Amino acid sequence: MLQILALLMLVLGIGLLVYSLRAVTDICHKDTSLGWRILRALIVFFIMGYLGVFYYLSDRNQVAPPDIIFCVIMLFGGGFVVLVTRLSLLSLLKVEKLVISERNIALHDSLTGLPNRKYLMDSLTYHVAEAKPFSLLLIDLNRFKQVNDALGHYYGDLLLIEVGKSIQDHLPRSAQLFRLGGDEFAVVDTQVDPSLIVGTINTVHLALENSFSIETYDLLVGASVGVSHYPSQASEIGQLLQQADIAMYSSKSLSAPFCLYNQSLNNNAVEKVNISALLKQAIELQEFELWYQPIVKLDNQQFYGVEALIRWPRPDDSYFCPSLFIPIAEQTTLINQITTWVMQQVAKDMLYFDSLGLALCIHINLSAKDLHDTKLVNKASTLIKNNHTSQKVMFEITESAMMIDAEQAKQTMNYIAKFGGKFSIDDFGTGFSSLEMLRDLPIQQIKIDRSFINNIHHQDADLAIVKSVIYLAKHLACSVVAEGIEHPDTADLIQSLGCDLAQGYFFGKPMPKDSVGQLLHQPIRSSVN
Repeated sequence: MLQILALLMLVLGIGLLVYSLRAVTDICHKDTSLGWRILRALIVFFIMGYLGVFYYLSDRNQVAPPDIIFCVIMLFGGGFVVLVTRLSLLSLLKVEKLVISERNIALHDSLTGLPNRKYLMDSLTYHVAEAKPFSLLLIDLNRFKQVNDALGHYYGDLLLIEVGKSIQDHLPRSAQLFRLGGDEFAVVDTQVDPSLIVGTINTVHLALENSFSIETYDLLVGASVGVSHYPSQASEIGQLLQQADIAMYSSKSLSAPFCLYNQSLNNNAVEKVNISALLKQAIELQEFELWYQPIVKLDNQQFYGVEALIRWPRPDDSYFCPSLFIPIAEQTTLINQITTWVMQQVAKDMLYFDSLGLALCIHINLSAKDLHDTKLVNKASTLIKNNHTSQKVMFEITESAMMIDAEQAKQTMNYIAKFGGKFSIDDFGTGFSSLEMLRDLPIQQIKIDRSFINNIHHQDADLAIVKSVIYLAKHLACSVVAEGIEHPDTADLIQSLGCDLAQGYFFGKPMPKDSVGQLLHQPIRSSVN
């Protein structure tokens, strides 16, 4: 009986050791440390020892009590080994699970749950290492900033979650969506056929086609998409991202659904970088010039004022086109520094015009970035209050600039208006202005964009728009300026419609301040002939 009991304990001990051997083997697969391999070898040695004792006791006719005690110790020894190995394996699995969870958190966006920028970089690295062709799409949401500014980040975050879900649901299986941050997303698509890529892009726009119901609001956003291909267009990850980014910004600036990268876009980007560097230097050295274009009163053919226009001379005596460097400046705070210089130069030129006996209204252009400049109110009020000349100041702001952040624009304009500042809406009709904006903002003047004036003799729609703007302005107690007047018949037609003021090459091109005095002392009709 004692012999059977002893042998049974040995069998159980061997079973426990075999069970622990499996656990240690699993640990060795996960951790290649030498200690675990030594432990596995020792367990195998112990199993052989247990088998030897089993053979020894089974061959004996009688088992003594010390043998029973020895078998009990061996049984508990097997249990101890199982306990240690199983706990070690469970701890290792727990750490492994925690590492996987942490890695998952590190690779996914906390808001949308989508793979994040780091995950994108890992994915791009993998595809490049495998030399697998793919397409990279960078997506920037349109009109998202307006939602954030108007409703706050809470609704903006909810909108981003819904946008991510919608795009994810519409994408084909070959494409994976990532959130890079803010309102920027990316898609890696293993398809490279142009028609299939366009199909993927269309699914992105389809996902954003309908408005998103965010609590009590129905919010609508669009997307600008830039596309680059590996390896046909780029062989390195950094270059690929740069190309897609350039294409995306081209899509946004052109208001196009998407833009495929090409070398001409890169040339433009390099040119912009060079101009940006030169622009900083020009601001420091004050290389600019301020020219003025006349604005006339149509009722009495007298000069009313001038618009201050910045000019940037090149070393070869030509000039950089303002439409080239002003948008670059508006992408940074350089535009604020340029506006500061313009105001300072206008203050000096006011004294010059006063010395000539001129009384003008000088128009100064402000950008959207200027309206967010905390120093603008002080700069504008200083120009207005410290003006001891007979010249007046009118600030021009485009419709689009005011609509970027309507509340901020309203606040800034109202502050400046308290100090006597006046405002004119520039390029009226080309933006997204509303009657509410015209009612609530301190606007004294509306400038009809030249695109409506150029075809006023040939397009009934343009003529109707001009008539409507003049009618609206009159009932809002605003004066009206028609831009782009180049022919006398256009000037006569504009005057017959009741327009107050006019500006264009017919009345005078932009010119240095020294030429302004000579021009404004001549009768209008003779000065333009």
